[in-house]
Amino acid sequence: MPMDEPATSRGLPDELAGRRERVVDDHMYRLPPGARYRATFRLQLFTAPQHRPVAVATQLMGEGVSLINAAEACASAVWEQCCPEEAEPPIWIQRFLPESGSPRIAAVFFTVDAETRRLTRPVWRPVRDEDVEAMVGQRVERDRGTGFRPAQPVLEDGPQRYVLAWVALFPKPAPFRQAVCMSAGTTLWRRLARQFVPYRGARGCCWYHGGDWHTVSRVAIRLVREAQAAGVPHEDIPYQVGQQAATISLSDWEREALLSLLIDTIRPYRPFEGGYNNGQHRAQAMLDAGVRRTLVEQD
Repeated sequence: MPMDEPATSRGLPDELAGRRERVVDDHMYRLPPGARYRATFRLQLFTAPQHRPVAVATQLMGEGVSLINAAEACASAVWEQCCPEEAEPPIWIQRFLPESGSPRIAAVFFTVDAETRRLTRPVWRPVRDEDVEAMVGQRVERDRGTGFRPAQPVLEDGPQRYVLAWVALFPKPAPFRQAVCMSAGTTLWRRLARQFVPYRGARGCCWYHGGDWHTVSRVAIRLVREAQAAGVPHEDIPYQVGQQAATISLSDWEREALLSLLIDTIRPYRPFEGGYNNGQHRAQAMLDAGVRRTLVEQD
């Protein structure tokens, strides 16, 4: 099945519009047992006869794998669980609510294998809340919901800890979500070149390249070291660092990126073995910038 008509700068295609009713509002939707990822988000599902369902997923930082990293899995799970009788997947809208700044809202369009009902090759198109509400014909709730319950730290296979990592030794990322501004991995010569000639500016292509990872990593390393030296428990370090970071002159992007290192942690496998449990887009951005060291999380 061909990929959906992409959204344009004016919003979503007019042919997708139609008055729908909200039939699901699950404030703590979870991917089913056995899914590849663990994630929660608020799911609002809108349906109407003769119209494709519209699924709006709203997520905060720290709710497991992010919607951008697991778009196919999340959309497939909603299709299978909430509207299995539909021949096409629901129109997928994702809303990420950062610690500060404006929500990041996008419509995600997939290539659909009609026989296996498998979703692949997601394409993101920024949209506005007003565009989504015009499409479904009613208001779409924009917050996380009163039923949201923050996740509690889960320790698996022993205590977790933040450790220093040399960015140049990171496994090869595969940042397939940002093909326009991120290469498919980073060659050794490019890694070394950036180490000698680092880049400290911000680029407007995506959030990951939106600020100075050198500053973010330096501040994160210092504050975490101080917290660890003071005996702060691992699960309390993000709160402690967040409190201290509020007193430091940082941009909104830098503050959000710093907290992402502690909450939505980068978790690479061993150097050069390839693969990431989480964080490959930030790893790619750091490689592009020539960051020397940063924080990762290990069990």
